[in-house]
Amino acid sequence: MSDRVVYRLDSLAAITMGVVLLIWAAPLTTLAGWPIPQSFLSGVGLFLVPWAGFNAWVATQPSVPVRAARVHLAVDASWVLGSGALLVAYGPRMSGIGIAIVAAQAVAVLGVFSLKLVGVARPR
Repeated sequence: MSDRVVYRLDSLAAITMGVVLLIWAAPLTTLAGWPIPQSFLSGVGLFLVPWAGFNAWVATQPSVPVRAARVHLAVDASWVLGSGALLVAYGPRMSGIGIAIVAAQAVAVLGVFSLKLVGVARPR
């Protein structure tokens, strides 16, 4: 899979998830049995919208800028680690659906991280 495709897909996923979180933070908080205020999910949505734009910009570059790739790897790794921390801290109080949502998106981001890491390691 080419670097451009990875960043395009990441952009699409980020804008979709960002908008969903901005619009449906309250019902998702309830559905997930999330003990954190809904403003946390709204804040994540606010982060994801410009993140999608950054991904889209990277996807348009002739090659992925090294600094951009490093930022992506750092953010994706932080996302996965943060998701794991949320599951450890709040999992016992979350619904099964909530646990599944957090775990599934963490696995998806880990997959994207892996593809981006392969792109960075590829000889230029």
